[in-house]
Amino acid sequence: MSGSIRWLGHAFVEFKTADGKVILFDPWTKDDGNPACPIGTDEIERADLVLVSHDHFDHVGSAVAICKKTGAMLGGPVQTVRRFTEEGFNPEQVVNFGSGYMVGGGVAFDWVKVTTTPAFHSSDTACAMGTIVQTSDGTTIYHAGDTSLFGDMELFGRLYPMDVALLPIGGVFTMDAFQASEAVKMLNPKRAIPIHYASFPIIAKTADEFIKLCGEKAPQVDVTSLSAGETLEI
Repeated sequence: MSGSIRWLGHAFVEFKTADGKVILFDPWTKDDGNPACPIGTDEIERADLVLVSHDHFDHVGSAVAICKKTGAMLGGPVQTVRRFTEEGFNPEQVVNFGSGYMVGGGVAFDWVKVTTTPAFHSSDTACAMGTIVQTSDGTTIYHAGDTSLFGDMELFGRLYPMDVALLPIGGVFTMDAFQASEAVKMLNPKRAIPIHYASFPIIAKTADEFIKLCGEKAPQVDVTSLSAGETLEI
């Protein structure tokens, strides 16, 4: 396992692989209204793959602009990426020959395999989903998207042993700390990193309760709370 994770506020996460590729999950920069993101779109110098979990503004707000700027490929639910191409985005920059994918599917390149999972949430186009990426060196990262707790997380943890699980903890729109800590117990990743908090006023402001509960329920898991903009070597 190697590479780095940078949390960029809310659900926006940058994963840099061991060979220097860059995957962006649910990009939403300060230019597009992310109150927790420390950078603007113009500060993103490289992206190879942009993955969106669903079409809410706080998860896709900067995806198209970043792909246009960097040349990155875009992955996401079928109807969501279709909406982008109907609005003028180049379908040649959408994975699977412009089609995107659906839950249970994904896409594979020579350096990464993307597999999607359910996420229990809403979306105006297609459905919400989580995303598991496995790089060529075996590193496995799970970005849960916006979701509640669900029992099949235990199955996905068994099928895809995870180095890092990126889990929403904010409550109101997603799991709260209590549910998310149970997700950590079921997924049993090597490391858990909380996301989707400390942004909107009505969701959790800190990860303190999540860290405490994970220590009680899953003491074998390394739980790391990052500051927005902070990078963690994995």
